[in-house]
Amino acid sequence: MHFLLRRFAAVIAPSITLLVLAGCSTQPSDVLGQAYVAPASLNLRHELTQKNNTVAVLSHGEHVSIIDVRRRFVKIRTSKGVEGWVDSTELLSSEQMDQLRRERQQALALPSEGAATVYEALNIHLEPDRRSAAFARIPEGGSVAVLAHRLAPKISAPRPPSIVIERPQPVSHKPHKEKPSKNSLRIPPPPPPKPPTNWEALSAESVDGAESSAEALARKQKQAAENKIAEANKPVINEDWTLVRTKDHQCGWVLSRNLMMSIPDEVAQYAEGKRITSYFDLGAVTDEEKGDKHNWLWTTSSELEPYDFDAWRVFLWNRRHHRFETSFRQRNLEGYFPVHVDPPNSNAFGRTFEIVTKDDDGKFRRRSYLFDGTRVHLTATEPYHPASQTENPPAALDASKLQPRNAHSGWLAREWNELKRRLSGA
Repeated sequence: MHFLLRRFAAVIAPSITLLVLAGCSTQPSDVLGQAYVAPASLNLRHELTQKNNTVAVLSHGEHVSIIDVRRRFVKIRTSKGVEGWVDSTELLSSEQMDQLRRERQQALALPSEGAATVYEALNIHLEPDRRSAAFARIPEGGSVAVLAHRLAPKISAPRPPSIVIERPQPVSHKPHKEKPSKNSLRIPPPPPPKPPTNWEALSAESVDGAESSAEALARKQKQAAENKIAEANKPVINEDWTLVRTKDHQCGWVLSRNLMMSIPDEVAQYAEGKRITSYFDLGAVTDEEKGDKHNWLWTTSSELEPYDFDAWRVFLWNRRHHRFETSFRQRNLEGYFPVHVDPPNSNAFGRTFEIVTKDDDGKFRRRSYLFDGTRVHLTATEPYHPASQTENPPAALDASKLQPRNAHSGWLAREWNELKRRLSGA
């Protein structure tokens, strides 16, 4: 017995030594790709088959390395060496992260179109899409600066396709045919009868008033054509999104209907059911009875439109009647941000502001106005060239392009790979 054990050790030990040395000599070249965390927080799980097995909580923008993939789930490794599984749709590709950084720098430079508040905590999304990752949150009663506006379909494009591991198809074995014995007296079966020559005409006829095959086929084709036309003519439901900037310089998209512009209520009551998209202070007015008041410029929108506003209005405070009155109003236009208001100048008379519109001839123009405290005067009109947005959207992280390290590995193979990884890092 001892001789057999010694013989087994002499044969197996060199093989184990070679495997361990091979594992230690390999470099950590198991990285399949790079990615970044999209949501504000992401739970990293040790295994997919277990529950409540969070090993770490990752933050938005944290860099991770993809080391394995299983359908739409990927195994990642953090900069601290912690490994676990996450959903690939919760990660951003390197191209997406680069564009996100550029867009944030551009948003930080945009002028504010007014402040807005929220009555309840509100998520800030990376894109104007409900399914886009929420990387920050506006607290209840928090204030943000309004920067831009955009319409987006309520049902967005599908997410990147998840990986499907192609497993080999089982080999189909033909049934074994028994060889007739030499002494068998079994009579072979006769060949099947041939179909009649007019079998197509017989199939097209209806039997006892029932629907024939030809009629059924025509009905299905007609129904498919009608469904296709109805799907093409189905109206697209859009949602209004607003680009906002928080006090800690976080920029992202929120649903516009959850924002309340912070213009005083005594002015907002004149909105006539329209949505206030921007507002600006045009100077203070001293009223002996009511105290300090302000003149205001605002823009409003009646419906969900691809442009930013369809009307603008200037309010002045009447010190004689102690109320707000309309100094100037323009409706039925196609207006775009930014609305620029010059800061107060003690050496200049009145306040000047600029409005950008798209006229009936399809050209953009920027008009300059002067508000002298009572009336609004048009001072200049010049062509305007909006910033072009020709940059193509970056490629999202596609798990289907990642090759799993062990597509069909079982528990023993995974444990062995884990052991080799630990030995290589030792």
